[in-house]
Amino acid sequence: MFLNSWSIALLICSAATMFLGGGAVRTAFRVIRYWDAGADSTRQIQLENETWLSAVLVQYGLTIQMVSLLLLVLAADGFSRILVGAMCATGAFLANPYGIPALLVRIFGLFFYGFWIVVHRLDLQSEQMPLTRFKFYYLLLLIPYILADTLLLLLYLGSLQPDIITSCCGVVFSGLAGEGRNLVGPVPALHLMVFYYGFAGLLFFASRRQLQRIGRNISRSEVLGNMCFALAWLIFFLFSLLVVTAVISSYIYAMPAHRCPFDILLWEYYSVGYPIYFFLIAAAFCGMSAGVIAPVAALPGMAGPVAGYRRAAIKLSLYMMVLFLLVISWFPAVYLAFGGEW
Repeated sequence: MFLNSWSIALLICSAATMFLGGGAVRTAFRVIRYWDAGADSTRQIQLENETWLSAVLVQYGLTIQMVSLLLLVLAADGFSRILVGAMCATGAFLANPYGIPALLVRIFGLFFYGFWIVVHRLDLQSEQMPLTRFKFYYLLLLIPYILADTLLLLLYLGSLQPDIITSCCGVVFSGLAGEGRNLVGPVPALHLMVFYYGFAGLLFFASRRQLQRIGRNISRSEVLGNMCFALAWLIFFLFSLLVVTAVISSYIYAMPAHRCPFDILLWEYYSVGYPIYFFLIAAAFCGMSAGVIAPVAALPGMAGPVAGYRRAAIKLSLYMMVLFLLVISWFPAVYLAFGGEW
């Protein structure tokens, strides 16, 4: 399957990311060993110029890797047309043991890669550049993750065989009797949605509370609270993926037994999956990054930039969450308005 056009595009993206990120490894080791923001030596000046170039290249490489998540999903949908038994991207990802891990690693990579870019942009806003050593330490941790991402992609593409029968979403998300089932088992959809909207409401008010506390001194309890805030956004992200797949998707398809997180991207369903996933990912990333980045405000020259970023990120996360909830709520609301039952 390596000669497929989708495979070639994915491999080019991964190769570009590895080239741009791997080229900065040497700079990372030099920064960790020699960086001294207060020095004016020739080596420090050369190192500053080197870090600027390396950071820009890494930023482009990580952006390519983030965008390639969409390419991977579209590629899986394309593969489904040549795999026996696959009707959509779900079947293509389940065609071998490496599909789902490759997808999950790339999904969570959005947050890891995006956070590096946030750290880099904040570092540039201070003359002391206090995050330079940290962001290159972080880059050294990202390189193995990118390698694992690339390896899983190679294993997935190399193990795809058109003559092996795979499953489709109608089988994966259906019960033995052929009827659609909720992924959380016996919990009724109504109870699930009440709990979900309740959790979203609590997260909304917690975000408003975080906005009011921006700019205050960060104590240990505040650091713990910010970490819990970031964790809450992660839970909301995972919970939302479950709700979209197990409940909302069947209303979009107008078929109780059709539950698939990928088909909502198709034109026949007005590509409503694009705004759904964009709003969700943007909300979750902004919320999580606003919580994780808070302790950085204690570093020299970082109080103002971090406060500004957190304020903008939390506001954006709230806007994106509201838009996401409005879009996914539209389909059940229309169904109920026209006489349907939950």
